Amino acid sequence: MSLPTARPRRADLAGLALSATCLVHCLALPMLLLLAPALGHWIVLPEGTHAAILTLALPAAFVAMRGGWHRHRRSAPGLVAAAGLALLALGLAAHEGWLATANASAADTLLTTLGALALAAAHLANWRLGHKG
Repeated sequence: MSLPTARPRRADLAGLALSATCLVHCLALPMLLLLAPALGHWIVLPEGTHAAILTLALPAAFVAMRGGWHRHRRSAPGLVAAAGLALLALGLAAHEGWLATANASAADTLLTTLGALALAAAHLANWRLGHKG
């Protein structure tokens, strides 16, 4: 039984939006905080931000990649999405202190940024492959 074509498309769009949210969170906010350290006292994100993003990204990626595979039969977007999700999970682990790293904050930013970029690339590739021809 195949999924309706609108559902995977919406899941790709949701995945792209969530990836962009990760990038803004991981890149723009630290840059803003570096440029204006005083703002750090007023900008506080809830503690569960990383976990919430990962929790939303998992089902969006699954629905989008499954639907995309049914349309184009290519596994590469799904594999890249899985790698991106794994990097996001490692970023969360670094953020929570579950990974033994020399600099947990840098590891969190690097892993989460790479994960968000990989996931965005997977959704974009899935979208393009699903709309060819």
